[in-house]
Amino acid sequence: MANVNAAIERLKDIRVELDESLRLLGADLEAADRQQAGTVERVLLHLQDIYSALCRETPNVDYAKALVQEAMTFCKEI
Repeated sequence: MANVNAAIERLKDIRVELDESLRLLGADLEAADRQQAGTVERVLLHLQDIYSALCRETPNVDYAKALVQEAMTFCKEI
């Protein structure tokens, strides 16, 4: 569970870093936020799936790890 929490914190850090980089480059953050609404929803769905996988009577840790990796890869691509 600690790894999942660390991954969630890292995703938040990535978002802050991206926002700051966009601001420094003069990008319109409001437009970027509108475009990334789907991105946030997709990451939240991944987090819900991870939580569900870990809360089962027999946690599916491998599936949760795969979802964390996929979410991190997705965030790096945006």
